[in-house]
Amino acid sequence: MSYDARPLVHDCAMSARLPATSPRDARFATAHAPDVAVSRLAAGAQRRGILPPREEVMIGRVKERRVVLERHVPRTRNAFKPVFVGRFQPVGAGSVLVGRFAMHWSVRAFLAFWFGFAVLWTGGAVVQVIAGTPRAWLLLPVGGVLGLIGAGLVAFGRSLAQTDIAWLSARITAALDSPPDR
Repeated sequence: MSYDARPLVHDCAMSARLPATSPRDARFATAHAPDVAVSRLAAGAQRRGILPPREEVMIGRVKERRVVLERHVPRTRNAFKPVFVGRFQPVGAGSVLVGRFAMHWSVRAFLAFWFGFAVLWTGGAVVQVIAGTPRAWLLLPVGGVLGLIGAGLVAFGRSLAQTDIAWLSARITAALDSPPDR
């Protein structure tokens, strides 16, 4: 088995400007009208129930104005996994599912609280050191440790879900291109 150690080279020319879309932004075009595309995508996704499915599936809600989909892996919980949130837009005779892959809003709110607390703790410790409080310097590393723990949790969760965007994208594309139900 051969191994190619050459660096990855992109086919397109690199620009000094930032790209117009984020790598987590997504567009799925289909030749079907929005109502047909919604029914096809809904047929390819399971609704979240009381008991989790026993197989790996795409779960979520599909409506024309709001699509929320995620990958379900049995016996695995990962709050940091990406969730697709989007909506259908009519384009000519077809439609486009436009959306974004991101962590759930509640996880982002928790992380904002976590990192905000780490910054406030560090700021408070710095104020205490400047004010001359005895042994206040012992409080300084706590904010850094909180920040490192948070960053480590996010990195670990993202590494567990590194294939979720590609997996979901393939399932969404397959569902939109599926043959009509008869």
